Amino acid sequence: MARPKTIDRESLLDAAENVLGREGAAALSFGAIATESGISKASVQSVFGTREKVLDALLERWLKKEQARYRTLLPANADAKARLLTHIIATEEETSEAGIRTLTLLAAQAGTQSESMVNWYRERFGDLTATDEASRRRRIAYLATEGAFMMRNMVGYESESAFWDEVFNDLKEFAN
Repeated sequence: MARPKTIDRESLLDAAENVLGREGAAALSFGAIATESGISKASVQSVFGTREKVLDALLERWLKKEQARYRTLLPANADAKARLLTHIIATEEETSEAGIRTLTLLAAQAGTQSESMVNWYRERFGDLTATDEASRRRRIAYLATEGAFMMRNMVGYESESAFWDEVFNDLKEFAN
């Protein structure tokens, strides 16, 4: 009897990324991933269980890449202010493609809580508790940075890079 073929989860996520990039989030299904990867729909479903878990696995994969990039920018023994400034810089340097890809996944998950995204925010921002003026300013700067990310990548507001350079410079100045 032949040994069953092992299903490579990462290859399935590669296939899901291909479908997502080519056809958008609405086209992402077990059938589309199966066709892209050359295996059965049931095999794809056995790996992920639900479409939402595919979306969250893709989001988690992308967030890990972004978090690794953030860590390379983060100074050793960074305090709260340095972590905030590094977040602003990492967000400013995020490519439009990566930002749009992340927001596409979040939009596809609208109405459900993404465990990957919640964990990413908690690791990056903590619980956003503000007990003094400095922590309140950091909280405002974190939230404003996320708002800028959303406006630039989801809304497509003001695509001129000089505009966004100015916005992120203002955020860095505010954080200092």
